[in-house]
Amino acid sequence: MVTEPEPSAEQALRESEYRYRNLFQAMAASFWELDFSPVGAMLRDLRKQGVTDYAAYFAEHPAFVRQMMAATRVIDVNDQTVALFGRGEKAELLRPLDDYWPEESNHVYAASVLAAVSGRASYATECKLRKLNGETFDALFTACFAPEAVANGKLLIGVIDVSERVQAQAMLRQVQAEFAHAARVSMLGELTASIAHEVNQPLAAIATNASAGLRWLDRPEPDIVEVRALTQRIIADAQRAADIISRVRTMAGHRAPETAPIAVNGVVEEAMLFLAHELQAHQVALRLVLVKGLPPVMADRVQVQQVIVNLAVNAIQAMAQTASAVRALTISTSARDDLVTIDVEDSGPGVDLAQQHRLFESFFTTKANGMGMGLPICRSIVESYGGALSVRNRAEGGACFTVTLPVAS
Repeated sequence: MVTEPEPSAEQALRESEYRYRNLFQAMAASFWELDFSPVGAMLRDLRKQGVTDYAAYFAEHPAFVRQMMAATRVIDVNDQTVALFGRGEKAELLRPLDDYWPEESNHVYAASVLAAVSGRASYATECKLRKLNGETFDALFTACFAPEAVANGKLLIGVIDVSERVQAQAMLRQVQAEFAHAARVSMLGELTASIAHEVNQPLAAIATNASAGLRWLDRPEPDIVEVRALTQRIIADAQRAADIISRVRTMAGHRAPETAPIAVNGVVEEAMLFLAHELQAHQVALRLVLVKGLPPVMADRVQVQQVIVNLAVNAIQAMAQTASAVRALTISTSARDDLVTIDVEDSGPGVDLAQQHRLFESFFTTKANGMGMGLPICRSIVESYGGALSVRNRAEGGACFTVTLPVAS
C-alpha cells in the first residue's frame, strides 16, 4: 500500500497564500493591504516621550494623525479597489494612505490605530473616504488586526461603498419628516377649538383691563397707580397671546428637525397648554407627576411635543367614548438606566388585545374618522432618537402608552 507523503509546511504555506490571494482579488468588496510599520515606530517614540494616553494625544494633535496616515503606505489592492478609487491602473493606487482620507474622517483613522494597539481583532465604522479624482463618498470601513500580520507591520482593510444606502436613508428621513409635519398640521386642525379658546382668554383680559383703565382715567381725579397696574396686566396678557400664537406657528412650521438637549418636563407642560380647553370640554381631570431633576434627552423639541400631544388626544378621545363619570389623564416622567420615561395613562376602555399588535401599523385605526398615521409617526419619531414607544393595559382599567428616550450623553 502506497501512502501519500504529508504536505510540507512550505507547501501548506504556499497553498494558504494562494487561497488568500484568490479571495483578495475575487471579493466584490474593496480590499487593501497596508504597511503601517512606520506608525509602530512613531507610537514607540511617543511612549518614550512619556505619552501614555494615545487617544487624548491624537485628539489634541490632529497633525500627528495626518503624519501617521502619510507614513502608512498602500502595498496592494484588489481589482474592485481599482474600479472604486482609481483610474484604471493598480500602480497608481500604491501611495500613502492620507491621499484617500479627508480631514473629516481623521477620527476614524485614529480610532483604528487605537483598536490595533489595544489588541482588538477588528474595527468597523462608516465614514467619508476620497477617490483619486477628489470625490468623497460614504464608505463602510473595516480593519482586520490578525496578530501575525500586525507583528509584521501589515494590515488588511476592506471598503464598501454605501453611498446609495446613505442617500436612501436621507430620503426616508425626509419623507418621515414630511409625514410628521402633515400629522402636526392635521392635529392642530383637530385642536382648533382649544387654540381659539386659549387665545381668547388673554384677548378678553386685555379688553377688560383696557375698559377698566379708561374708567379710572375718566374719574374726576384719575387714579394713575391703578391705571399703571392695569396697563402692566395688558402687557402681560398681550405677551401671553403672542406666546400662544408662537407655539402654534412652531408646531405648524415646516422645518428640518433640530436635535438638541431638551428638558422633558418642560415639553410636557407646554404640550398640555394646547389641551386645556380639550380637557375641560370632555371633563377630563389632568394629573402631572413630573420627577424633578431629570437629565435632558437629545431630540427635537417640537417633535417630542407632537408625540405627547398626540398620545394625550388619543387618550381624551378614548375616554370620551365611555360612559364613566371618572375621566382621568395622568402624565408622569421618570429616569432609570440612562433612559427618561414618559407615561401617558388614561381611565378609558383600554386597548383591545386582538388589535394591540396592529396599533402602530400605518393606516390602521380604531377611530371612525381616523387616518391611522398618528401612532406610526409617533413611534417613528421616538425611534429616530434611539427610543421606544409601547402600550399596555392598566390593571385598574385604561391604557398606558410609554415613551422612552436615551439620556443625552
